[in-house]
Amino acid sequence: MCPDFHNDFTVTSYMCFLDLLIDEAEDVKDLRDAGILYNRLGSDEEVAKLFNKMNTGLVPSPIIYSGVKRKIHDHCKNTWIKHFAQGYHTYFRSPWTFLAFVGAITALLLAALQTYYTIHQQNLKMSSTEEGGGAVGSPGEVVSTDQTITTNTNS
Repeated sequence: MCPDFHNDFTVTSYMCFLDLLIDEAEDVKDLRDAGILYNRLGSDEEVAKLFNKMNTGLVPSPIIYSGVKRKIHDHCKNTWIKHFAQGYHTYFRSPWTFLAFVGAITALLLAALQTYYTIHQQNLKMSSTEEGGGAVGSPGEVVSTDQTITTNTNS
C-alpha cells in the first residue's frame, strides 16, 4: 500500500457485513426482493456460495457497520417481534389462512355486536313500558295496557 493512501476498509467491511446476512439461497432472495442485491450470476444458490467463499480472507473494519449490527441485534432480541414472527411463519404460511383468520375475527365481532344489541334492546323495551305505562306495538303505535278484559257469559 502507498504511505499517503488512507484506507478505512469500507468495501471489505461491506462484503463481510453481507456475508453475515447471507447464509443460504433464501437470504439472497430476500435481499433481492428488498432491492439490495441484483443477481446476475444465475441462481440464488450460486450467489450464496460466492459470498460464503469470498469473504474468508477479508479484513473488515469493526467500527463501520457496528451501528447497523447493533440495531439488527436489538431488533432480533425483542421478544414481541420474535413471537410475532414465529406465529406468522407458523400459522400464516398461505394467504388462505390469513383470510380465514380475518373471517373468524369478523364473525366473532359480529356475534358480540349482535349479543350486545340483543341485551340492550331488552333494556329499551323495559324502560319504555315503565315510563309510559304502555307496551310498544308496531313502530309509532302505542298499545294501552289499561283496557279491561270482558268475558261473554251468554251461554
